[in-house]
Amino acid sequence: MRRLATLSLIFITIVVASVYLPMLYGKVFFERVEKTHLLFSPVTERFIYKEKIIGPIPVAARNKAEDHHAEIAYHDADGTYYSRVEFEKKLPFIYYKNMELWGLMPLRLGGETFDKKAIKADRQVLELKSVEIDGQNPESRIWPLLESNPGQARLMFPEDRFRMTADAMQFVNTEANHVDMRLTKDFTRVLKKAGFTFPARSVNGKFTILKPFDEGVFLVDADYRVFHVKRRDNRPEVIQTPIDPALKTKHIKVLENKRRKYVGLLLAGDDSLHLLTYDNYRLIRLPLEHYDPNRMDFKLIVNSLYRTAVWSDETTIRAVAMDRDFRVLDRYTHRMSRATLTTAHRVYQAVFPFAFCMESKDGGFLRLSFKLGGWLSLIGIGICFIGYVSWVGFRRKRLPGTAALLLVALTGIYGWLALEVSGEH
Repeated sequence: MRRLATLSLIFITIVVASVYLPMLYGKVFFERVEKTHLLFSPVTERFIYKEKIIGPIPVAARNKAEDHHAEIAYHDADGTYYSRVEFEKKLPFIYYKNMELWGLMPLRLGGETFDKKAIKADRQVLELKSVEIDGQNPESRIWPLLESNPGQARLMFPEDRFRMTADAMQFVNTEANHVDMRLTKDFTRVLKKAGFTFPARSVNGKFTILKPFDEGVFLVDADYRVFHVKRRDNRPEVIQTPIDPALKTKHIKVLENKRRKYVGLLLAGDDSLHLLTYDNYRLIRLPLEHYDPNRMDFKLIVNSLYRTAVWSDETTIRAVAMDRDFRVLDRYTHRMSRATLTTAHRVYQAVFPFAFCMESKDGGFLRLSFKLGGWLSLIGIGICFIGYVSWVGFRRKRLPGTAALLLVALTGIYGWLALEVSGEH
């Protein structure tokens, strides 16, 4: 029993240390750097971006730092640095309020004139984050279906929620905690009549009352057909959309924007991304390259002249600029400054051969992931191994046992710490 207790203590120490030691090091030595803000300028018709420079700051960037810290750089794809004011003037559809203050309104671009009202009417940002995709977060499997015709100025949550069972759209009254048989039968009957095949593959909607109107939910059935379901006057409205089942719809991000031009973003089974429009659910495939929805965040910026799609992982940001008809005008790929390998990062890789990382996601939950160190960790393990042998030899006047040496050779600093805590050598 004593041997088992010792082994358990060693194991727990290694696990806890591999979580908190890298975390503590990161909080002390790592600087939090936001992702690069990459945009398309309607003035220069070139990509332009703002980012924090990690490492040496170019002289050109310092010379343009008139009203901000020099490490904040305003840069374009051609290698030109700008001051903040110059940068904002290159993006008049975004900084239109400043354009108005500076007496630069109305704007004249591409042979057209745009005033403040036109700019506000045309601008829209559509986002899809990796954590929002079904299966990427611990999402509740019971949802509210709001009344789309509330008869008042604001939306309200109903007193029931629904869930998709193997053969029904089941409503549960949350006040009385029982199945609402009438609603369950009504919605299930109308769904089946419209051609829905149970069980559902996914439920997609915007489950909040902080929106201008309610568009209901989109259900993907067992055969990958997409159904638009609304609750109007407490009765079901179901439409089988013409979306091709061959797309194998994986996720739909519902927008519910006042412009009522795009219903949302549709992610297909092959990871292609499409705009879902109000034009009879017509799809517009976005011309993305190297897009991985499971680890990349996506943003589509719409203005009066262009549509700019931007997607990124932790190190690289990509973008494609399109005209109003989504024809490709230009592409750009940029390795962000935040990906620069600093001395602190090299020391981290050398000291910690592996780490259990608790990452806070936008959805309000923590995700535990396991990361192996790079080749530098071999150097760290070697130093730990020599240090451990020397330490035990100095204190105990003998060499460590084979099991202890093997543990340190495999786990580096974690194994050394665990052996010290347990008293085993």
